[in-house]
Amino acid sequence: MVTASSYVKLQDAYASESNQLGGWELIGYTAPGSKTTSTKFASANFTYTSTPAGNASVGLTTSGAPMDGGWIATANVALNDCPANATWTLNVTGKTDGVTYAKVFSDATNCEPLTPNFKNIGTN
Repeated sequence: MVTASSYVKLQDAYASESNQLGGWELIGYTAPGSKTTSTKFASANFTYTSTPAGNASVGLTTSGAPMDGGWIATANVALNDCPANATWTLNVTGKTDGVTYAKVFSDATNCEPLTPNFKNIGTN
């Protein structure tokens, strides 16, 4: 899951330079694994997806431009007690005064222990 922190750094840099949130291609992010579509990469253990499409962007607003599912990792297999198809999601909101990240586990009880630092990504 280290890749989520790379995504946050690139998204923050892109937002500060362009006043927009951007898709993966636009911000220069590449997820692990093999690219299968403009919004999906797959490895043996995870499938990584994003919203919006790779080169799309969303302008920052004072009320907050949402980009739900800006970064999603889905387990392809069970990982210890964490079931297959469990997700780690970063929902992104871009305001004119900064970008915030909401971290969501589909199964926090069983999956959060695998990535204890995920909840701290995108926080100061």
